[in-house]
Amino acid sequence: MIKIYSTILLLSFATIFVYGRHNFTLNDPTGEISPRDTSIVISGNEHLQLDLSLPDGGLAPAPGVLNIELLRTTRDAPEIADADGWTYAHHMDLAEWRGRLYAAWNMTPKDEDVPPAKVVYSSSNDGIEWRKPADLFPRNLAWATRFYFYHTQNDKMLAFCAAKLSDGIVTENLKSVLLVREILPDHSLGPIFTLIHPTEKMPPFYESSHDSAFRRACFEALNNKMLLEQQDYGVFLGDRKMSWHSKTPKYKGFYPFGKAFSFFQRKDLKWVGISKMGFVTTSADGGENWSEPEIPSTLIAGAAKVWGQKNYNNSYLLAYNPDPKRGKRFPLVMVHGQDGIHYNDMQVIHGEYPPLRYPGKYKDFGYQYVRGVAPWSTDHSFSDSTATWLIYSVHKEDIWLSRIPLNSKTLTYPNETFEKITLGAIVPQWNIYSPKWAPIKVVLEPGKNSNHCLELKDGDPTDYARALRMFPGSKGIHAKFRVKPMQINALFNFEIQDNKGQKSLTIQLTKEGTITFTDSQSVSILKNYLAGKWLKVEIKSEQEKGHATISINGKKVKEINSKNQKENSLERLIFRTGESRKLGDTDQLLNGADKPVLQPAIFLLDDVIVTNLN
Repeated sequence: MIKIYSTILLLSFATIFVYGRHNFTLNDPTGEISPRDTSIVISGNEHLQLDLSLPDGGLAPAPGVLNIELLRTTRDAPEIADADGWTYAHHMDLAEWRGRLYAAWNMTPKDEDVPPAKVVYSSSNDGIEWRKPADLFPRNLAWATRFYFYHTQNDKMLAFCAAKLSDGIVTENLKSVLLVREILPDHSLGPIFTLIHPTEKMPPFYESSHDSAFRRACFEALNNKMLLEQQDYGVFLGDRKMSWHSKTPKYKGFYPFGKAFSFFQRKDLKWVGISKMGFVTTSADGGENWSEPEIPSTLIAGAAKVWGQKNYNNSYLLAYNPDPKRGKRFPLVMVHGQDGIHYNDMQVIHGEYPPLRYPGKYKDFGYQYVRGVAPWSTDHSFSDSTATWLIYSVHKEDIWLSRIPLNSKTLTYPNETFEKITLGAIVPQWNIYSPKWAPIKVVLEPGKNSNHCLELKDGDPTDYARALRMFPGSKGIHAKFRVKPMQINALFNFEIQDNKGQKSLTIQLTKEGTITFTDSQSVSILKNYLAGKWLKVEIKSEQEKGHATISINGKKVKEINSKNQKENSLERLIFRTGESRKLGDTDQLLNGADKPVLQPAIFLLDDVIVTNLN
């Protein structure tokens, strides 16, 4: 078997690289485009407006994005999480197979790459409801990789993990053994084999399988250089890896080329590879030879991963953390383009910032190591082809997904009754932040047979549900909505925000059963509210005049005449089951209370209408 494996490793084409000067430049915070920047060009000045004192960086959200939590770790209720109470979750991947979206990730009890460890997976028919995580490989064998899935030309879905070679830590550059098994058409798991570097202590070499179709699939994976190059430094490729790993200077003497690659094929059919720190290289021959790496001056990427992909509608997307100082992993943003080279319109994918509950080794704050569905990880059977799905960790603690609509329509003023929206969590044109224990979805009003409304439920002691609706910017709006609190001991916030995300005014249903109004000048109690009763709220707000009126159930309860007129236009409604939070790297240990509250708060939202007063 070893002899067969050695023969396979020699099945690579001759690779020619040119030793030239290393033409990457440090990212220029001014965004000036260098004449040498030909691989990635990002237009716009959003990164110059970035405010890292805010969770979303002060940037505009991408309209219609759904943020949904797949896994919320907890030590106090492990039976509803990963079953073990482990709190480090990271190294994710996505795939599409036989009508399902698949996710896989690595977990440890507390710290990054400190055993024991497990590689787990889950699947979903709609991206919303996910099956309970299960081990993808046995724990005595499994260790984390940068990728877990590969769909072959003979319609096999392979799953991978690195092999656990000892009881100690296995660093990226020491990983050498890659295990493989098949995810069968009925979604069960096949027997385990070794794909790369078979040893006596590992499962048998894949060539020993009696399934010839499986052997062909493994041979194909073994010879897909871009698949294996995704592992840091091309370690699974041996001598077949990009030669630039040894030729490219480290960024600032520390960060090396070739960590956490993503690959996509752009419009001119060249392949693009992007690794950590924004190193970019291209191939015109299907991944055999690669250009000298550069760091485009307009790709202001952090020390986490940059994900690039071609979407179903033939557009292109880059997702990353736009931190010029390379120490922050928030916000998670995207830029998009039409040719795989030129990108613009930086927008936020994920800009909420819950506290880190369980500190641990290398548990960086933020939304990080984002991945989508790689071009070789799909059979194109997942039904939601009108959106792009991304997966990432938050604080290396919880696993989240984002659904990004591909054909975002021009922003409109909402006239939303929710009647035409299918029951569930995907709400067109709304930005939904839906934690595992604080979900948002369209439901039937209890006791009614026909009235659809948006339900914000909150049973999370550290997070909240949030629904955001963007609309065309205006200096004056007339906003109306109905809200039905199902209790009087929970918090509900409504905000009108300007185009910078700054609050124009806030209306709050308090835990004391009162409705309060807050602006930049004062807080005042408007009236009391009752559980189970609809409140009809109406606001007229005119920024330039500094004038606003608030009516509840048809009665004017507040009139504001401010001398502090604002020039920014209004463009967002926010509905949230908690106070707005400021950025703070504060840990929050709950000492036995990190579990869903017994009686989650529920608020129903309906008939959201905004008209332009200008």
